[in-house]
Amino acid sequence: MNNNKLNYKKALDYIIKKSGLSIEDFAEKANISPSMIRHTSEDWNPKFVTVEKICSVLNISVVSFFAIAEHESEINQSITIKYKIKENNITQKNLNKKLKDIREKSNLSKSQLAQKTGINKTNICNREHLKNQNKILCSTLEKFAHSFGLTMSKLCEEIDDEEENEET
Repeated sequence: MNNNKLNYKKALDYIIKKSGLSIEDFAEKANISPSMIRHTSEDWNPKFVTVEKICSVLNISVVSFFAIAEHESEINQSITIKYKIKENNITQKNLNKKLKDIREKSNLSKSQLAQKTGINKTNICNREHLKNQNKILCSTLEKFAHSFGLTMSKLCEEIDDEEENEET
């Protein structure tokens, strides 16, 4: 598992470059502000919904975004990221449900998860009982991923897998 801080700015820059679009055109297609793109810093912590919007421009999954963020130091002109085509967006409600399912599959109690993540147990309970529908920050998702022994891209793959299993 990679415990290094993910570099979301580098992933954003890489995806914009791969799109071949100007910042303004990319922002318009992603339905985000061009100034937000221009003012991202190395410690940028996007909301998950923002990552989804960014990925929608190239029709890639959030798994690909997090894989780029995890491996940004290895990305150069000779590496081509194999994008996974996204099939659907993950709603905040579904994301909270999937995190609960993965927690239970990992045999972690809410108290244990709170201790491992540093996230308040009440916050975890509210998310799992769908009382907290606030858009989740990527740094919060990182805490969940690490507590489950997963990278961000692997966590998102697990969430995608759970979603596909429900559809069948």
